[in-house]
Amino acid sequence: MSDQPNISSLSFTHGQVVQTIEAMHIAEWLDRPALDSILKKLRRDFVPFSAEELAKPQWEQVRYGFVHLVECIVAIKMMADGMSHRHIVALLTFDRKRLRDAYLRAFSESQSGLGAPIPIKHPDGREITISGLYLDFMATINKLGVLSSSGPRLLDPWQAVNRYMGAYMGLHPLPPIRLSDLATEAVRIAVLMPELKRGRRPGNSEN
Repeated sequence: MSDQPNISSLSFTHGQVVQTIEAMHIAEWLDRPALDSILKKLRRDFVPFSAEELAKPQWEQVRYGFVHLVECIVAIKMMADGMSHRHIVALLTFDRKRLRDAYLRAFSESQSGLGAPIPIKHPDGREITISGLYLDFMATINKLGVLSSSGPRLLDPWQAVNRYMGAYMGLHPLPPIRLSDLATEAVRIAVLMPELKRGRRPGNSEN
């Protein structure tokens, strides 16, 4: 879409990410301090940053790019759907490159390419249109709490409908995540969030 921001140049503070998730109402029972705490716990387990991305002086504030913002949103959505912290971390760190490519494609093709709108028409004339890409881990959790997944993949609108409505005898995979919707909404909100000053760097300069 021509009016989309240049996502490669986006840069957010931790506070802006917290405010964005709060404004998206993904987990409304969590207040801002609780969201802040959960995101910091995820970060200690390298979600959404790799160890290399976190290797910087303590005084230097960590900045969230587009992929980091979206991964935080996805993590909170998975938590809201009932997934445990350890399973969220396992799925989001298993194949980081493929996931980040998925975030970028889901945003850029939210209404085009693989995510182009398709109509679904009922025999009585009713019609709906679906679009965007969905993130699917085909993840299952057995009775012992062991997580299994074939890794992340993107679904087009038709594949997503088939996954939602498909029959799985003896198998109950976790549902796909509406990635395009979450990514576009996150960017739309995050760019409007004010950046608050915090702390001071050595030498009494502003951080």
